[in-house]
Amino acid sequence: MPTVCQRLLALLLLGPAGVLAQGASPPDGPGPADVDARKDAVQLRKDADDIEKRLGTSGLLYGQPELDAYLQGVADALHRPDDPGPIRVRVVKGPWPNAFVLPNGASYVTTAMLDMLDNEAQLACVLGHEMTHLVEQHALQEMRAQRTRQGWATALAVLIGAVGAYYGGSQAGAALADLTASAGQLWTISAVSGYSRDNEREADRVGFERLMAAGYDTTQAPVVFELLLARTPDETQGVRPYFATHPRLEERIASFRELAAAQAGGPAGATHAERYFVAIGDLPIEQALLLIEAEQPALARLGIHRYLDRHPDDARAHFVAGETWRAQPKESGAIDYAIAAYAQAAALPGTPPEALRNKGLLHRERGEDALAREAFEKYIALDPQAVDAGIVRLYLQELSAAPP
Repeated sequence: MPTVCQRLLALLLLGPAGVLAQGASPPDGPGPADVDARKDAVQLRKDADDIEKRLGTSGLLYGQPELDAYLQGVADALHRPDDPGPIRVRVVKGPWPNAFVLPNGASYVTTAMLDMLDNEAQLACVLGHEMTHLVEQHALQEMRAQRTRQGWATALAVLIGAVGAYYGGSQAGAALADLTASAGQLWTISAVSGYSRDNEREADRVGFERLMAAGYDTTQAPVVFELLLARTPDETQGVRPYFATHPRLEERIASFRELAAAQAGGPAGATHAERYFVAIGDLPIEQALLLIEAEQPALARLGIHRYLDRHPDDARAHFVAGETWRAQPKESGAIDYAIAAYAQAAALPGTPPEALRNKGLLHRERGEDALAREAFEKYIALDPQAVDAGIVRLYLQELSAAPP
């Protein structure tokens, strides 16, 4: 006869339909604990499906099938024969590094996480950690424990709305704001507050084993959380990813260092750094634009300069670097840096016309009429049908009429 855990596992894999697929109860019937566990498992799957559906229509998905396929390939390499099923990985837009998995196997990695990582081994560490949460049914354990300890979380609509805003604005907030209490609880555990210390340490250990079995460089595991720690201020405001607090991050670093030390002297694994950067492509440029929109220009600048170190001749990246400075006009030297970045973009093939327009605007604001006129003329020459071409031509008339 299947054990309670086996029945729960089938429910998590098959969903509510799995109840019917398993046939009738044994002759003696299920006990109260079995019934409660089954109800929780069915509800958990229903909530996960609801959250997955909402994310799919929220506008948050990054929407690059080739990148999703690359992440899926990394996840598949970490899959064990005895795992109940693989995770399904998707990239979601988000200004802060995060990764989480839902109990139905839907897994998400934010663009910020991909922008922060340095190689495929680090990505594998993140995915292996999340896969373990799924296989070990940590969400079910956490939800049942929290119900016992403190009841369902309160004011979840407010929390989920805030997390939706964190993930990408009002559209996402609206899509996630009216989750049921149980789905909100699942979202809070999966994407926000995280799991208990014991469950996180188990995910560290088993995820590390997956990393090692797949032939990756295990020394990269603690580096992931060191990178997160470096980007996480001591005091955070608003809703942040579950691991974005110093105590949690420091625990993860210590856990992975301990695991890596136990494997010291073994065969060196692979990092696949070049393959990783080819796979993410120009995502760092898109991420920098997202961070500017999220009013985080300093973080945007950090990412775009990492990208420029690898792609020094990318005109669009230099333009976005200028945008990060233009978004902080009160910073010392910001306008000079912005103008210099726009000029560098303008000197390269494929320059965005906006680089010349914004350079002209900054010169105009500083009363540098000749430089402003030169930039505006080049802008009109590059994009004579621009939406704001009429306004720029008026600026040119104004500058031409100005006394020398």
